[in-house]
Amino acid sequence: MWNLFGGKRSGKSGSFGSKPDLDLLNDHHYKCEFCGAIRDLSEGIPLSIVKCPECGASQFVPYRIKNYWLYQPLGGGGMGSVYKALHCENPKQEYAIKVLPRKKTNDQHLVESLFQEATVGKSFGQHPHIVAVADYGRYQDEYFVALEFCPGNRLDQIIDDLGININQKYVVVWALQLLSAEQHIYNCGYLYRDMKPQNIIIDLDKKAKLFDFGLCIRIEDANQSSDVIDGSPLYMPPERIVGMPENMSSEIYSLGMVMFHALARKTYYSATDAFELARKHVASLRTSSVASKLPSSVSSALAPVLDKMVARSPERRYQTFKEVAKALKKVYGKLH
Repeated sequence: MWNLFGGKRSGKSGSFGSKPDLDLLNDHHYKCEFCGAIRDLSEGIPLSIVKCPECGASQFVPYRIKNYWLYQPLGGGGMGSVYKALHCENPKQEYAIKVLPRKKTNDQHLVESLFQEATVGKSFGQHPHIVAVADYGRYQDEYFVALEFCPGNRLDQIIDDLGININQKYVVVWALQLLSAEQHIYNCGYLYRDMKPQNIIIDLDKKAKLFDFGLCIRIEDANQSSDVIDGSPLYMPPERIVGMPENMSSEIYSLGMVMFHALARKTYYSATDAFELARKHVASLRTSSVASKLPSSVSSALAPVLDKMVARSPERRYQTFKEVAKALKKVYGKLH
């Protein structure tokens, strides 16, 4: 099983991944996955890992936030920890709940950032290639965001796993799906601005889904010059680095860099620090084309499309999501 923010958990010492008994949880009890012993939730610290007194297996202590029972850790980041959860009234509804660290609940900037991301994400509604935001808010002393649970693996994890063969056809299909997601976000009045493999889930049906809306800004704001540089230096467009306005072509640049990374299993630029990466995006002479840096197994028909997507000058790139989608669809029929 692939999880939203991490890999497979296995072994008696740290599985805590099976779906719990909802009736037990609603009665404030939970069951050891290994020996079946019933424990009272009050006997452990919520969201901690404890030893079962009967068999010694590690157990995760579930915790309820609003209508959600958090029962499995999935990972975390600067904005907090993420847990797999069940809806308290429907065991078929699963979510990924992002919870702000308790030590940072007084950090008003962090709270506002969490809610801003959730508000923007929720405004996108349902889209087949966007991880939906279901709920967010404050419940007692916890600040949380409830996301659609999407079993799968992040694209960066797939790229790093050399045991997985990434077919170029899949890369093109994923790009088309991500373009669909970005078009939807644009139609809602925003630019996504954080395209990178870490923000892309490939689900169990091998379909791409976009998540993490922390850098989304309104189109009218993106059209203004700015001295704020946010995002990953590996994929950000040159115009952001020099404080120029951004538009669809900026998003297309970042997607092209992600596609190159997936096809070549390495990033387009390599450098020792963020400053050097940024300098290369802006000042690189690019004496060679994308084709010369791609593996020989990648179709020569795909390279010109990538070249145009990652052109340093915004005017030389595809200007709309529909335009690049049309080019990729044309190339797809030539791939094998």
